[in-house]
Amino acid sequence: MKDSLMYKLSYHRFGELKTTHGKPKGFDKMRNCEIGFKEFNLKHFRESYTSKSWIVRIYEVLPEPNREKAMKSRFFEKIEKVKLSPKLAEI
Repeated sequence: MKDSLMYKLSYHRFGELKTTHGKPKGFDKMRNCEIGFKEFNLKHFRESYTSKSWIVRIYEVLPEPNREKAMKSRFFEKIEKVKLSPKLAEI
């Protein structure tokens, strides 16, 4: 459960928040318990917006640095093959 994406997106930075007086940081009032795993970083997402009451949270997907060049080169190779195709020239 602690490794799931939903858990990480829901509880990202929640361990820094004090929700109730007399309770530890990261205490979930709805479940009436302290969250289990507080310290983690998101590798593929960045928090873009969180509402004041933390009900609405929006994340941005980070680009993968090792994918851009490979994907672009494959795309352009396919375009060049299409341009040089003799069947398309006859049409």
